[in-house]
Amino acid sequence: MIRDATKSDLQVLSSAMLRLQQLHVDAFPKIYKPFTATAAVSHLSDLISRPDVKVRVLIQSNQIVGHAVLAVETTPANMFKHAQRYGHLTQIEVDPGYQKLGFGRSLLLDVEEIAKNLGLNRILLDVWAFNDAARDFFAAEDYKPFGSKLVRSID
Repeated sequence: MIRDATKSDLQVLSSAMLRLQQLHVDAFPKIYKPFTATAAVSHLSDLISRPDVKVRVLIQSNQIVGHAVLAVETTPANMFKHAQRYGHLTQIEVDPGYQKLGFGRSLLLDVEEIAKNLGLNRILLDVWAFNDAARDFFAAEDYKPFGSKLVRSID
């Protein structure tokens, strides 16, 4: 079952956020920093109260085993681009003990349906180059590369 997150879910979701953040900290310690569970709960509390954000949780055997965060983003037209309104999948995570069981795909299909119901015509997401598992997952779900960033450290 997938449903909207509630305040009673925030502690479990904060653990997932801490786990996700640690992946980023490990890969780029000069950019990313650890945060506390308290900070994560505060951030998540803000997200679930926003009308332009959907935080969804996947329940299996009466426990949260995954979540996704979909934000509706808009950008105005300018001389280079048309006005844009799209879904930004800012987080998707399945507890490591429940991966490779189709739960990630279920979450993805859920946010795609929400995006469609909101009249959005695309979902954008960011995946770090180091995250091969996520890149493979999204490619298998027919997500295509859309731009890229290159970096060179100047020490």
